[in-house]
Amino acid sequence: MQRKRVTLDEVARIAGVSRATVSLVVRKSPLVADHTREKVEQVMAELDYVRDIGAARLRNNSSRTVGVIVPNLVNSFFTEFLAGVERVMGEDDRVVLLANSQDDPRRQDDILQRFRGHGVDGVILCPAAGTDPDLPGRMRRWGLPVVQSLREIGRGATDYAGADYIDGVRLAVQHLVRLGRRRIAFLSVGARTSAREERLAGFARALAETGAKDAGIVEADLSWEGAAHSAAEVLALPSRPDAVLCFNDILAAGLMRGLRRAGIEPGRDMAVMGLDDLPLAELTYPPLSSIAMDPAGIGVAAARLLARRLADPAAPPERSILAPRLVIRESSGAEAG
Repeated sequence: MQRKRVTLDEVARIAGVSRATVSLVVRKSPLVADHTREKVEQVMAELDYVRDIGAARLRNNSSRTVGVIVPNLVNSFFTEFLAGVERVMGEDDRVVLLANSQDDPRRQDDILQRFRGHGVDGVILCPAAGTDPDLPGRMRRWGLPVVQSLREIGRGATDYAGADYIDGVRLAVQHLVRLGRRRIAFLSVGARTSAREERLAGFARALAETGAKDAGIVEADLSWEGAAHSAAEVLALPSRPDAVLCFNDILAAGLMRGLRRAGIEPGRDMAVMGLDDLPLAELTYPPLSSIAMDPAGIGVAAARLLARRLADPAAPPERSILAPRLVIRESSGAEAG
């Protein structure tokens, strides 16, 4: 037999407060005194009170849910990114629905339709490669607020949160040049996205500023083994590089594995650097020099932009770009610092 749902009135009666006070506690209002909040929360726990989101949705015309769409779950960057989103949305009493587009725009469209069916209040979107440039306009016509993050279609069409990868790549190239590396290659993913364009633009700019030589661009599948297989192509470049900057830490870790198979010692025979500074960067051999991009911080920024958009739908688009930070370990051939 299904247990009857505990109501606000019951909690208020047992706690000895008004129904309005219990409602404020449920909504985490700062207007409630600490001792009253603690008393009400204790009663709610004893009664196993669960907020009736369905009723709240009917009253406020809000599902208290937001959707997040990422292109893959291979990269732990997105796990940290989601943690940042949930931190902010949890404070706003919202539930986050996560979906993986697998970098497929058709699958992404299906997810968006399901999100619409569930009545999400808004979406944080890392667009799949090949996304229709008109998607932000379509979502506007649907009345579905969107914040793009990490990748972008139609620059300036929506709110956007990301990191400054152009400056991040510059920091990496400057570090390699200071260590005497002059022939630098770039190991990229194949997906044509704004994230790839931004990194390659930063690479070209940094080479021009430092006078280092472009040893070539190699593409690899976004997987450990795909990156390991790319080592043969890197070593076959006409101007054999003495350093490789990688699109992200996953490619860098896989490349180092492939180089060791070929008898090349990363950090000694060839410098390797990643971008993102994920936790795995400290666990590779040798430990990976990288550029910290703070994925959780980007998630926080994206969630705050969406919360702002939900509160003020007519506000002009805003951008939140986080600054990168150089993290030096042994893979670049330097003393860790």
